[in-house]
Amino acid sequence: MSVRRIAFVAIALAGLAGPASAAAAYDDPAPYCAAVRTIDKPDARYRGPAVPDWMARALKKAEDSPDDTPLEVFKHAAWRCADGRVLACFYGANLPCGEKADPNRRPGQGVVSYCREHPDDDIVPAYVTGLRTVFEWHCRGGKPEIVRRLERVDKQGYAARYWYVVAP
Repeated sequence: MSVRRIAFVAIALAGLAGPASAAAAYDDPAPYCAAVRTIDKPDARYRGPAVPDWMARALKKAEDSPDDTPLEVFKHAAWRCADGRVLACFYGANLPCGEKADPNRRPGQGVVSYCREHPDDDIVPAYVTGLRTVFEWHCRGGKPEIVRRLERVDKQGYAARYWYVVAP
């Protein structure tokens, strides 16, 4: 085999390994987020625990929970990276941690149908609107209307009030 052909094969094989195999691996969300900057959920570069103890403690404090609340409760959480910081969301009752907010000002078909059946209800229930909407809806004359905005949406599209900046 010629030197030129060997060099070509070596370059081709190096390309197969690609940058993914050379990518750094992280076992803690803080350095991971510092490196990746912004991502909606951890990717293959993160190899640590789903929710480290330090994050569970930070969520417990952010939620202002009683001291006797077990730390394990706060391991039911989601986290992501925003501008190099770790943001965490505790999956409490009906909190949409894993979904982006819906800022659509047009009502969904479920809301439209609900208002046809309940033409003057003061509120369209969450089981109809879904938990992702950023608006409170009501029905007037069989048509849905926005009452007010309930949620502020962050740069990544999530309902901001459920997400806490946390650090070890």
